Amino acid sequence: MEQSVQKTFGTLQFRLIRSPRYRCMTISVKPVEGVVVTCPASVSDQEVYKVLQEKSQWIQRQSVRIANWKSHFTRFEEGREYRTRAHRLITETHNKPTIRITVAKGIIKVIYPEFARISDPKIQAAIRKGVEEAWRIEAKSWLPVRTKQLAMKFGFRYGKVTVRDSRTRWGSCSWDNNISLSLHLMMLPDHLIDYVILHELVHTVHKNHGKGFWQMLDTITGGVRKLEKEIDSYQIGIY
Repeated sequence: MEQSVQKTFGTLQFRLIRSPRYRCMTISVKPVEGVVVTCPASVSDQEVYKVLQEKSQWIQRQSVRIANWKSHFTRFEEGREYRTRAHRLITETHNKPTIRITVAKGIIKVIYPEFARISDPKIQAAIRKGVEEAWRIEAKSWLPVRTKQLAMKFGFRYGKVTVRDSRTRWGSCSWDNNISLSLHLMMLPDHLIDYVILHELVHTVHKNHGKGFWQMLDTITGGVRKLEKEIDSYQIGIY
């Protein structure tokens, strides 16, 4: 059975999760949850503290990086309208201790406890989860269609298009010309979505980022350097 508890080691607060299904100890630093340690049920607190001490500098670096990311997060507030391309956010409260998220018929609805504040990190995380589910719906509806349109316009042939919750790449193209696109593309303006799709379509012809690849992409888009600089100003999952 999994056990999850909040712990303190010196000035460090972390969540410790023990479970028989874990075979080794792992440490992660997450934007909402902070430091999380997972380990087998047999690992003692003293063993956990020893590893935390050994990894203290890495944890500090990761915490600083996460803090910088979080400074760019949207803060969802009561009375402030937020929309994706096809969905509108609605927040409500109820007299229960749970948080409910539904995404349907163009509405992202997040219902949270009446005693809580919308600024609570858990509620902010729930809203983001709802937004990402809306993006998933929109991405699966739009990205394959847009890929087909651009492929026909510029004469590319590809296999299939899949939409994934990728947080490391906007897109990728396999050796057999199947294209994978991140649902997080839906946070970008239209011209950058097109740029990512065209980037992957050019990979159906040029498999690496050699001179031929960049020449073809520049010819099609009319300005690779400007678009690369613009897309570099965005980070997947930071919105």
